[in-house]
Amino acid sequence: MKVEEFRSPHTVHIPMTRTVRDAAKQMREQHVGALIVTEDGPPLGRVVGIVTDRDIAIKAVVQAAEPDDLLVADIMQTHVLSIEASADIADALQMMASHGVRRLAVTERDGTLVGVLSLDDVLDAMARDWALLATVVRAERHRELTGSVQSVLPAA
Repeated sequence: MKVEEFRSPHTVHIPMTRTVRDAAKQMREQHVGALIVTEDGPPLGRVVGIVTDRDIAIKAVVQAAEPDDLLVADIMQTHVLSIEASADIADALQMMASHGVRRLAVTERDGTLVGVLSLDDVLDAMARDWALLATVVRAERHRELTGSVQSVLPAA
């Protein structure tokens, strides 16, 4: 299985000159735990970092700074781990484990940013696969008990 099968199809980004409050609001509105940080510039400036909800909690809150006075650039991580979309998902999970992170930037071979892979993305996909496997087992059990080959799959 490849990273491209699991990654989020869009990348939520924020310019490095925006405030921490702006970042927190955007995370809430977009339902994400991380934002790719870019230089200012249309339409998407050069990627310069990543800021996570944990960065806000650990760095901004601990500094006791006002969220309107602190910029994303002040708390972002400048090293963004990335993996190619064509890489195996096991390699992505190994990278996450070895670096202690929950998210990776996903790129094409030329380095173009095409999304973000989060641990939640992987867990959601795996949960769907396990649910399908459970359905197969139930269908087999149903067939054996009833002698019927009726489908036990929910109607589409």
